[in-house]
Amino acid sequence: MLKCLFPKISTHRTEVESMMVIIKTFTTPGGKYVYDRETNSLLSVSDEEYVACKRVEMDIADDNDWHLLKRYTDQGYLQESCLKEIEHPATPYMSMYLENHVAYMTLQIVQSCNLRCSYCFYGGNYIQRSHSHKTMSLETIKSSIDFAMKHSRSVNELVLGFYGGEPLLAIDNIKKCVEYINNAYAGKQVRYTITTNGTLINSQIVQFLEKHNFDVFISLDGPKELHNANRVFADGKGSFDKIMSNVSFIRDNFPVYYKKVGFITTVAPNIELSCINNFYAAETVLAENNAMVNTINFFSTNESVIYDDMYYCTYNYETMKLLLSHIGMYSHSKTSKIYERFILDLEKFWKLLSGSTLTNKSHPGGPCLPGVSRPFIAVDGTIYPCERVSESTEAMKIGHVNTGFDLKKILAILNVGKLTESACKICWNFHGCGLCAAACDKDGTLSRDERLKNCRIAKQITIEKLLCICLLTENGYDFMTRTTIRKVGFK
Repeated sequence: MLKCLFPKISTHRTEVESMMVIIKTFTTPGGKYVYDRETNSLLSVSDEEYVACKRVEMDIADDNDWHLLKRYTDQGYLQESCLKEIEHPATPYMSMYLENHVAYMTLQIVQSCNLRCSYCFYGGNYIQRSHSHKTMSLETIKSSIDFAMKHSRSVNELVLGFYGGEPLLAIDNIKKCVEYINNAYAGKQVRYTITTNGTLINSQIVQFLEKHNFDVFISLDGPKELHNANRVFADGKGSFDKIMSNVSFIRDNFPVYYKKVGFITTVAPNIELSCINNFYAAETVLAENNAMVNTINFFSTNESVIYDDMYYCTYNYETMKLLLSHIGMYSHSKTSKIYERFILDLEKFWKLLSGSTLTNKSHPGGPCLPGVSRPFIAVDGTIYPCERVSESTEAMKIGHVNTGFDLKKILAILNVGKLTESACKICWNFHGCGLCAAACDKDGTLSRDERLKNCRIAKQITIEKLLCICLLTENGYDFMTRTTIRKVGFK
């Protein structure tokens, strides 16, 4: 943020006006750049222009600086901020979206699990979360399905996910759920997903999943010694051998369906990331399957989640290889597939650099449309914005399948930026901010201080994305066509 002296553009300038212009300057080895918040645009500038913009950012710009930048101000850049109020643009339309635009819903079919993973939401490390033997009743299952169908009438396809605990512990109820949908809503197109620890898979289960075209995601945390360090059975025995045996079984007996199986690796702070890279590179049974890496959710934890320097060094090295492969300077075959989402996130962020002008009423990026984007229905029928928020926070309980959505709570979550309105209105990272309500949860309430505490991380993530986008474009990568115009040979 900067408050600067912004000039009246004229042939003979004799005075300046005090106005607020919000930009962020940064450099790469190949250029100098200015991110203009008001237009959500990324500008490549000359050395001289960069110095002037830097002075604007430091609130020491003079009349000569603004004359130098006149070609940008004439095109609508570097303008006074018009933002006056924090309000999400979807606010007036949420009732309509909630009524019939829900396209994705997750059912917590069971809370119990046969594993005791050290970092699990229900493993005791998260505030007021622990394993239980609760299972969603058939009555609640039917009510949840009816609720989902009622609120998805305007979407062509409803995605229904099954979540736990370990959802395959309730495979009979999952089968009854699918049967109920086929009988009661035969005309509705439904796609099913399930996230499982993979230990309970057998022939009958795979046949069912294949018949109904489930997308299956299996949790697998790398090689045996690393996986078993955190993902163990209730008796403390490691789960790696059982999972790999089941994975091989699917591959050998259901080879076509096996291609739909994906793997999710959670990297705990005590795990060496390079070993996970080597595992996916060497394990032939996983060679053709999609895989992705997650870190531990550090919101609402009882203990601090801290990754060491080696984790970040390895992550940066691997993503650098991926960037180099996209500009023809490194063989893509030598990159790790578990980082492919990094490029997808860059492409998504690039699309957000739309050049659209900020309005006088808007909201920082971050919040999804709670209740619309991917609502999570707990075993008792309570509705939450998603599966990653705390189930003990009253503000996150946005309704019940028997009583409907709580619009007041939903609007509060949607407009969580109001907690930090004064800071958000002058923040350069307004569009790129990724802080949702989960980042504000402190002791069961939505906290202004907690949100502000996470601002630094949000800004750092945005800067890293901007730097990577510039690096790629400087070296010939075209985000529009996803191709490299100028390629350099690699060894």
